[in-house]
Amino acid sequence: MIEATIDTCAEIFLNGEALIETIPDTYLAPSKTQGRGLHTYRAWAKDEVLCVLDGQVVEANRYPVLLTEMEWNALPGEMLLVRPLRTSYGFINHSFDPNLEIGLDYRTISALRAITAGEELKLNYAAQPVPKGYLERDDTDFLRD
Repeated sequence: MIEATIDTCAEIFLNGEALIETIPDTYLAPSKTQGRGLHTYRAWAKDEVLCVLDGQVVEANRYPVLLTEMEWNALPGEMLLVRPLRTSYGFINHSFDPNLEIGLDYRTISALRAITAGEELKLNYAAQPVPKGYLERDDTDFLRD
């Protein structure tokens, strides 16, 4: 029996591809921050919208396993916008010096500044309303400056 994780779901449902492309003109490459990161083939202008996130809205406290096993972004009130398959968004690494930001609607990702082709795309995860349960984990020290 295969253990179901976001990565095994990608292998099964995406014909071996690593992700569903939700941010156009991007690619995975080694990251100076952590593992692999999402890089861009093209330049993006300041304030240009890269994508609008989708997913299922769920309560983080009701389904805590989602914090480690699925792709998500934080919404106010300990809520999550969850996606069961990897998307481009899931490979954006954290930085306290980001080049992207999530809008006030918690779904729109836009360029915080001009971004050059080849640059890694990064978000400040700590700028989001990240659930308390996630922040209390030992492996999230990187979110505390």
